[in-house]
Amino acid sequence: MSSIPKMMKAVIYYKNSDVRLEKRPVPEIGAGDLLVKMEACGLCGSELTEYYMIPRSPRVMGHEPTGVIVKIGEGVSILKEGDRVYIHHHVGCLSCHQCHRGNFSL
Repeated sequence: MSSIPKMMKAVIYYKNSDVRLEKRPVPEIGAGDLLVKMEACGLCGSELTEYYMIPRSPRVMGHEPTGVIVKIGEGVSILKEGDRVYIHHHVGCLSCHQCHRGNFSL
């Protein structure tokens, strides 16, 4: 993999009429984490509603990213650098009936 830059570009929401492309530090990862170079990202309707977003601003937009793993944290064994991934925006409990059937967002 190529070297990881110290800064990255991020779309930052302040309000609907004020959305900026800014430079932010690339996050450090810890054990069990992945660092993913984002190649595409979706936006959802909640990110376009001021009543929801303004109280949370400033906020990095996009929570449905796809990309390539560029760094693996300690203890990660089923993925490797260079793997293409989609990061799901819901985290399942992994113990209920729906999670056992693979329906993690239910």
